[in-house]
Amino acid sequence: MTRSEKHPNLSKILIGQNIKPYEPDQKQIRRIIMLLAGSVALMMTGFGIIMPIFARRFSEYGSGVEALGLMTMSFALAQLIAAPFMGTLADRIGRRPLVIVSLLAFGISNIGFIWAPSTLVFIIIRTFEGAFTAGLFPASMGIVADMVPEKKRAQWIGIVMGSYSAGFIFGPAIGGVLYDLHGFKAPFMVSATLGFLAFIAATVLVPETRTADIRKRERLRNLRASQKQENRKESFLTSLPKPRYIFFTLLTLNFIGAFAFAFIEPQMVFYFYDDLGWSTTQFGLVIGVFGLAMVLSQFLLGRSSDRFGRKPVIITGFLLSLSFYFGLIFIKTFALALLVAFVAGLGDALKGPALSAYYLDIASKKNRSQIMGFKESALSMGGVVGPALVAIIGSAVKPQIIFLIAGCTMAFGGLLALVVLREPKTALPDAEDTVWQISEKKQIAAQASMRGVVTWAISRRKDKLNN
Repeated sequence: MTRSEKHPNLSKILIGQNIKPYEPDQKQIRRIIMLLAGSVALMMTGFGIIMPIFARRFSEYGSGVEALGLMTMSFALAQLIAAPFMGTLADRIGRRPLVIVSLLAFGISNIGFIWAPSTLVFIIIRTFEGAFTAGLFPASMGIVADMVPEKKRAQWIGIVMGSYSAGFIFGPAIGGVLYDLHGFKAPFMVSATLGFLAFIAATVLVPETRTADIRKRERLRNLRASQKQENRKESFLTSLPKPRYIFFTLLTLNFIGAFAFAFIEPQMVFYFYDDLGWSTTQFGLVIGVFGLAMVLSQFLLGRSSDRFGRKPVIITGFLLSLSFYFGLIFIKTFALALLVAFVAGLGDALKGPALSAYYLDIASKKNRSQIMGFKESALSMGGVVGPALVAIIGSAVKPQIIFLIAGCTMAFGGLLALVVLREPKTALPDAEDTVWQISEKKQIAAQASMRGVVTWAISRRKDKLNN
């Protein structure tokens, strides 16, 4: 018998080292997020173009505030239902498909608006658009969270959200001019074209950050954890961020912000057109100034909550946003409307990234897009309740009362943030993810320890073979 046959259970020992998951460097992170932001900006420019046109088109159909409120509600309701599923889907199949589908659906919807023969068909198309674009924001925020560390998260979220707002700088004014010069078809054609350009750009340039390998690894880890009695599958409640009262407070704040604007929007548009006698271009300019303020603030002040804390920035954002709702009560001149819109844009630019970063701070890595989907549902719920309520009471009260109710609601939101919120503590890393989150020094120490064990094993093997 040879020496190797004396010890058949001993095999060749190999030393493995420097095994790391792929992580993009800073240049790649910057490039990916800027490409994503550019694609989103194209789509939101298209949305901004058609925003002033809805009320004009409904007037051509012979409809008014109630129909516009119903359309706004149907869009928000579709997003309310679809957003959680889209967020979960982004975690399961990847972020990129959801971004691409949302952009494509937007372009197709705008083509449908051109040929809609009635208010009912218009509302149905708008509902379709809401359902299929609901995954854009959760998937986009998931891409940011996949690549950006916590301390820089609000900064990059601000850039992506700034791209959302960028569409409201020139879009509404362009839409107003196109309508005034060429009628309702021109704005929808331009909007559809921008939507398809955004679809092409995302398809070609935006990569997948939650790759099949990452998803497969997580499925294997979840399967392994589920086989242990102490690691049973998470229930719905246990998957929510903790402390849960903070999570539900954040949802409430998002609901309040969405409700206030959705509550006044149908009434505000007709108030500007019918009561103040403004043109479509003037209304578009007001929305454009609001968007300009949001973009400037999000790019310049997007990292404010990283520096000064989430809570004070959220409160400041609510206070600045109040100026828009209370200002509408007294607005009679175009210049005052522009000033109020600019200040309100600053407020939205502060609280938006801070709230989104707060969610990501307390959410576990594997549930980020799902949690952002819940956030989108809260926003959509506000978008459902607001138009429904204004459709019920709009004909019975003056527009100024509508604006006052919305302002008081926003004031309550600021007070709620002041009393309940506290600075977030980062969610504990998932146990199965800790091996991928260790520092370079810990990797070196672990490798050194393993080399020592392997050296000892090789020495023992040689001793046995020599015996």
